[in-house]
Amino acid sequence: MKKLLKPKYLSAFLLFLLDLLLLPTMLVFLVTLIINPNDALNLFSNYSPFKAFETLFEEHLLLRTYAILQIPIIIFLVIIIIGKNYMPSATPLTGIGGPPAAGNGQYGSARFQNRKETNKTSKTWPLGSIVIAGGIVFGAILKRRKSSAWIDVNDTNTCIIGTTRSGKTRRLVYPTIWMLAHAGESMLLTDPKGELYDRSSTYLMEMGYKVKVIDFRKPGWGNYWNPMQPVLDALKDGDIATATQHAWSIANMFVYQKPGDKGGESIWKDGAESVIAALIMVVAMEAPNDTQKHMYSVYRTLGELGKARKVRIGNQIVDYVALNDYMENLRFDHPARDAYNTATLAPERTRGSFFSNVASLLRLFSDPSIRYLTSKQDHKLDELGKEKSAVFLIIPDEDKTRHPLAALYVDQSYKALVECANVNGGRLPVRVNKLLDEFGNMPPLKDFDTKLTVSLGRGVRWNIILQDFSQLDSAYGKEVANTIRGNCQNLIYLLTTDPATAKAISERCGKYTVSTQSSSYNVGKGSSVSRGGSFGLTSRDLLTADEILRWPEGFSLVIRARQYPAYLPLPDLSQWPADKDLTPDGGEIKRKIKEVDVFIPDVNADSNHQNEVEEINEGERSVPSFMEAID
Repeated sequence: MKKLLKPKYLSAFLLFLLDLLLLPTMLVFLVTLIINPNDALNLFSNYSPFKAFETLFEEHLLLRTYAILQIPIIIFLVIIIIGKNYMPSATPLTGIGGPPAAGNGQYGSARFQNRKETNKTSKTWPLGSIVIAGGIVFGAILKRRKSSAWIDVNDTNTCIIGTTRSGKTRRLVYPTIWMLAHAGESMLLTDPKGELYDRSSTYLMEMGYKVKVIDFRKPGWGNYWNPMQPVLDALKDGDIATATQHAWSIANMFVYQKPGDKGGESIWKDGAESVIAALIMVVAMEAPNDTQKHMYSVYRTLGELGKARKVRIGNQIVDYVALNDYMENLRFDHPARDAYNTATLAPERTRGSFFSNVASLLRLFSDPSIRYLTSKQDHKLDELGKEKSAVFLIIPDEDKTRHPLAALYVDQSYKALVECANVNGGRLPVRVNKLLDEFGNMPPLKDFDTKLTVSLGRGVRWNIILQDFSQLDSAYGKEVANTIRGNCQNLIYLLTTDPATAKAISERCGKYTVSTQSSSYNVGKGSSVSRGGSFGLTSRDLLTADEILRWPEGFSLVIRARQYPAYLPLPDLSQWPADKDLTPDGGEIKRKIKEVDVFIPDVNADSNHQNEVEEINEGERSVPSFMEAID
């Protein structure tokens, strides 16, 4: 019944009534008006459709005319009922799109999805209703009585292009958080301004979520996170190999913490990685107390033991670095000693460059608030995959020096989720959605192209938000960036100012066939003029790069694998029911920044040379007793 009440069926029914009741009367009236005008006026005043029908069948001319008129009427009825489904969708957006399609696709058959196709290829979610699976929001139609949104419930990755002031947060991110909360799926979000946590946390907790917040902007509140925790957990399980692997991953993230930092001679980066990984293993395995096992101890150990000192051995004055002596005196199979090999084999001056580079990379932990935030762990990274949870990573958009910490958290959480999936039949009990704003400004995640490929089967979906494609090229290199884009089955476009990105999106939309015409005029002798013309076919971009750059506010362009592009309305948060649920909280869990317990190895305790000569300077902890510090 609802199907019959659709506008196209009502229009067809109205046309049928007019054809049946009004057209015969009009024909009879016109003929009578021509033959006898007075009778025509009487006919009009005493109108009866049934009498007109009777007259119609009595007059053969009228009947023949009526039958001929039925041909265009029937064609028009067919167009109203089914013709729309076979016509390429044309965009109603002002100044966007080209002329109607022509030909039979000789130069391209691209077109926009019509509404029926969009409803079929995307999940239509009546707002507020309970759903089994959630997903990224493509667009929505919001009405008073009936509102619905298009979402993707499949295991897919999504790339979102939205420059500053494109409305990506209010039009896409907030509705997606609200949608996922109804589906009960976990989420990890980067939150550059802290506004996502401020507006969403209370609602998520009311929906039964466990909510965590790691605030790298104001580390004095929120949850704790120890980057070394995966190393410590592996050591507790007796798995030294896994612990060492985690140590190298942490080192890699800090060394390659700047987008586009893949260039330069590898010896400097390899050496820095070697030093960081070795120091992490030293602190993790040698610190006597768990409260001392954190990255600040790593930073302080390098600062205290990595300094070159002038010392006297007998009659000679030499440069001495206590860290080298400490590493050499570790047991032969100690993983820290193995990790330090690259630095050990380097010349003294080169090794000094390694140390200064590492000190620069780890200088974040000299900040009292950061070292306090990262001094311990108060939650498990795999919670996201076990029960519905939300983790907000608040990162300062005005200061990118803390972005490596957010990237490291994202990377470690993924590895924890992989381990959780492996013990649960290969898939997480609760699907996890990573919604990463400012992804282009984050340090490159190690093997991210591979992560995108294999994570979907484990129940982890990636939604990365970029300002333009060049951010990916800069962070990962063009080849890997192309792989990343190829592994994102969905592309949601809101706005960009980058011409290269606009051109790439235009190419993904494809081309379609349009008609062309040309005319020519020739003036001959005697002022004679001859005119000629021709018609042809050619191709046109469904959306040109210029039209991409002028994309109107309030609409999303959705390009999905194996489907025609679609443009969908994307209302502001103020028009969503979610606006009433996602209310600003404004509260913070205040805490006092305290000093943390730190571990610095005692070189004297392990030196093999301490009895070779008489100790000269007992007060110098970082110089073995057989040497005399002279500075």
